[in-house]
Amino acid sequence: MPTVSCPSCARALEVDDDYRDWTVRCPHCATEFVPAEVAPAPFEREPRRRRDDRGSDENDDYDRPRRRRRERDEWEFQEATRLAHGPGTWLEVCGWIGGLLLAGGAVYWFIVAADMANGNDDGAGAVLFGMFSALCVVPYTIVMVVGGRKLRSLSSYGWAMTASVVGIVSFFLPCFMCFCAFIPVGFGIWGMVTLNNPVVSRAIDRNSNRRAREYSRGWDD
Repeated sequence: MPTVSCPSCARALEVDDDYRDWTVRCPHCATEFVPAEVAPAPFEREPRRRRDDRGSDENDDYDRPRRRRRERDEWEFQEATRLAHGPGTWLEVCGWIGGLLLAGGAVYWFIVAADMANGNDDGAGAVLFGMFSALCVVPYTIVMVVGGRKLRSLSSYGWAMTASVVGIVSFFLPCFMCFCAFIPVGFGIWGMVTLNNPVVSRAIDRNSNRRAREYSRGWDD
C-alpha cells in the first residue's frame, strides 16, 4: 500500500490505490487533500532504540551475561586469593628463616675453619661451606620472600613458580642437611600445586593484564 505525506502536518499516511483520486482527510490534523496531487512520503525508518530506552526486562536480558561474567570473575578472584594465601605466606616465612639459617651456617663454618687452622688442620672444606652458605643468603631470601608475596597477591606467576622450585630444592643447601630442610620442600610442592590450579592461574593472568593496561595508559597520558 503506497504512502503519501499530508501537505499540512507532513505525516506519512497509507492510502489504498482505489482512493488516490479521492479527497481524503488526514486523521492527525483533519486536513483534506487528494493523495494523487501530493508527493509520496519518503521511506521512514524506525529509529533504533538506545539502551536507555529499552524496557527493564530488555535491559536485564542485555546485562545478564556481563553480570554473570563479573560475578564469576569476582568469585574466581576470591577463591584464588584463598588458595594462594597459605603457600604464599609459608614460602615467605621459609625465605626469612632460611636466610637466617644460611647466614648462621656461614658463620658456623667460618668458626670451624678458624678452629681447624689453629689446630694445624686443613680447614679448606669448612671455608668452602662457609662461603657457599654466605653467597646463598641474599638470592635465597630474595627469591623466597618476593615469590611468596607475589603468590599471595596473585601478581606474578614467574616469581611464585621460582620460589616454589627453590623451596623444593632447599634440602640441597649445606646448612639445611637436617630434618628442617624438608619443611620448605612441602611448601614448595604446595605452591606449585596451587599455581597449576586453573582458577589461580587465570586470576594471575587477569591481574597481569590489568597492570599492563594501566601501565600503557600511564605512558599515553
